[in-house]
Amino acid sequence: MPAPWFIVSKPLRPPFRDGSTVLIRDLITHTPSDRPLVYLGDPAHPLRPGDRVLDHAPMGYSPGLLAKLRVLAAMLHPARRELPVHLCFTPNPVTSRAVASLRRLQPRRLLVQSLMSAHGCEAWTALLRPLDAIVVLSDHTARRLVAAGVPETKIHRIYPAVATVPVDPPAQVAARRSLLYAGDLDIDIAGRLIAVGRALAEPALSAWTLTIACRPKADGDREARAHIERELEGPLARGRVALRGEVPDMDALLRGASLQLYAADHVRRKVDLPLVLLEGIARGVPVLAVDADPVRELFRVGAHHQLHPGQAAPAEPEAFARAALALCRADDALRSASADAASLAAREFSLGPMVRCYGALHDALEARDARASQVHR
Repeated sequence: MPAPWFIVSKPLRPPFRDGSTVLIRDLITHTPSDRPLVYLGDPAHPLRPGDRVLDHAPMGYSPGLLAKLRVLAAMLHPARRELPVHLCFTPNPVTSRAVASLRRLQPRRLLVQSLMSAHGCEAWTALLRPLDAIVVLSDHTARRLVAAGVPETKIHRIYPAVATVPVDPPAQVAARRSLLYAGDLDIDIAGRLIAVGRALAEPALSAWTLTIACRPKADGDREARAHIERELEGPLARGRVALRGEVPDMDALLRGASLQLYAADHVRRKVDLPLVLLEGIARGVPVLAVDADPVRELFRVGAHHQLHPGQAAPAEPEAFARAALALCRADDALRSASADAASLAAREFSLGPMVRCYGALHDALEARDARASQVHR
């Protein structure tokens, strides 16, 4: 049996609400049992029977310095000094410099990093280059890193993936008459959602509603939320628009939606292709997204398979709203996009292929390391 890989991430303890921890939880849960793993979490509740789980308390969305240092210290413990390491977090000053120091101290230890959020990753290229491999979650991030000077041979694009769920019938999806935005809020996002909420006043769209479900964690959330409450006071009072915070069951919202809106032009502090979008398309809920990288990669990947799981829309608020309402008026287009969304999720964003890609990367690095050890003997 191969040596265990040490998966270093936020502690994998419930509740699983952060996209990065959900992704790593699913990766570990679906990794074959003959691949041993070590990770942080609750030793009393391993994700797989027999795993070595290091006891670490849960972390919030933005862990502090002490919490980060405790995680890094786990890598340096004498019992784990020789284990290959797969880091699964966003680069930051503390962790990046600590990992660079670790590379200097242990030049032959296998070190891999997955960029769970790639926002601003170019700033850390000097500290990423010495790693054995870098996993990115979109082709867009891969291109950015190559342009910033990271060797292309070290970059491995592995798309994020979600669990397989029952696919909702396209006709049922189209008949729901509900728009859903699930993501962070800032003032620009609020402007697009306000434009959509106002446009629903059109008599022909009287059956449609808009649900905005946003965890109050993003910079600018309070200001954006207040802006929506002021500008959509009437629709909110009449129940045509619902403004919610963190919800306990996102899947229930997806099961009630005809169309997901991705009203942001960025993925700040998120995985490149947000998991809620992938969870939605797996259920057959199509996507209307601002025409910006990396999310529009969904549509490029779909086009490669002759699938159209929705469409990209201009960032200008009124144009974004017009694109959303055009789909609302077109049941045939919604049904077609629903069927294509489910097909695309099964082909490109399911857990089996993702897990195999991570396993193949680990195997290749171990084989390379074994060959290097033979040469040094």
